Amino acid sequence: MAAAQSVPMLLPLPEISLQPTVSTTTIESTAGVRYQYQLIRPGFECIWLAPAWRGQIKLEPHRRRLFNSNFDGELEGLLMKTINELSADGWEFVEIRTESKSTGATQKIEKDSQSTDPTNPVYRATTSFSTSSETRYLFRKALVN
Repeated sequence: MAAAQSVPMLLPLPEISLQPTVSTTTIESTAGVRYQYQLIRPGFECIWLAPAWRGQIKLEPHRRRLFNSNFDGELEGLLMKTINELSADGWEFVEIRTESKSTGATQKIEKDSQSTDPTNPVYRATTSFSTSSETRYLFRKALVN
């Protein structure tokens, strides 16, 4: 009974660990030049384009994820093909923006397997975080006056 009372309690998670982080890499604008912009945002199942690029707002592999063992590779291939086409057409790479945020946390307390003293057991606590991440790519092209 005394050993059961000595089990440590879970501690509250620090607020900082649950805050989203944003990383942005940008290029300076040239004064007096107006630009049009193209956004590419890879998703889990497809790649979104805004505005439409060559008449398409969504790129996706020919077959769905369940039936295609090469799905992730084909999706990355579509992303790189689109980036290469934009570059070949004179679009300038402006920004990569990545946002990561915590979606949950799990805490576990277990008796350490090396602990041999039944009156003073040693416990090991672990915390694991689940996160999601989203990256987008921004291109620009100078408008002709």
